[in-house]
Amino acid sequence: MAQGDLRTLIVGVWYTEVMKVAVVTGARQGLGLGFVTYLLGAGWKVFATTRIVDDSLPVHDNVKWLQLEVSSDDSISSAYTTIAEQTDSVDLLINNAGINKDTATNNQKEKVSTLGFLDREMLLEMFDVNSISPLLVTQTFLPLLKKDPAFVINLSSCRASFHDEFENELGNYGYRGSKIALNMFTHCLTKDLPKHVKTFAVHPGTVRSQMNPTGHDEPEQQAEKIIQIIEQWNDEWNGAFMRYDGNLYPL
Repeated sequence: MAQGDLRTLIVGVWYTEVMKVAVVTGARQGLGLGFVTYLLGAGWKVFATTRIVDDSLPVHDNVKWLQLEVSSDDSISSAYTTIAEQTDSVDLLINNAGINKDTATNNQKEKVSTLGFLDREMLLEMFDVNSISPLLVTQTFLPLLKKDPAFVINLSSCRASFHDEFENELGNYGYRGSKIALNMFTHCLTKDLPKHVKTFAVHPGTVRSQMNPTGHDEPEQQAEKIIQIIEQWNDEWNGAFMRYDGNLYPL
């Protein structure tokens, strides 16, 4: 067999091995990359998605980088098709991609955070990316969530609680509201998802990232703690809003 034929054969069976498979959105940096790094170290195969795929992304035998703009239905469909061609099932979908008051507004945070300066289009974009998009990504990828159990993790925030553990002087309407919507969507998913598909929203801690450069929690460490939730799963957590340490978060 020629080397090229052998390579084609390897690529064709790469995802048919008996190994857990994850899909991670917003995987380029921060917590998303933390999930990718931890899962690879734990022996998973990972489809890591990001808005821009280039040569700067980490290389590993068990990671496949794909372009995905979560606010585009065409992009979601294209990523699903590519993944479905390479695996017949996914154990874990992590809806990590999101934007905050700075990344959504080019540092004009008052336009989504301060009464008197609010901008409709910027607020709608935050809801689109942070709450509607995870719901539609889940809808599209549901046919691949065949494992029993399979999991959908939605990355939320302590800002989505009326009992926020960190005081914030800003109304922060766009971020708080969009993450609260994500929590409700997560709860509602339990009404429609097959019984074998479990889901929860989770506050990951103050993870250091482009969105939160002053964060003090290491992305890979927080990713590990969140993955431990599914490894110690209790069905009472289905649809819940949780902290990274597995405790339920007050709404």
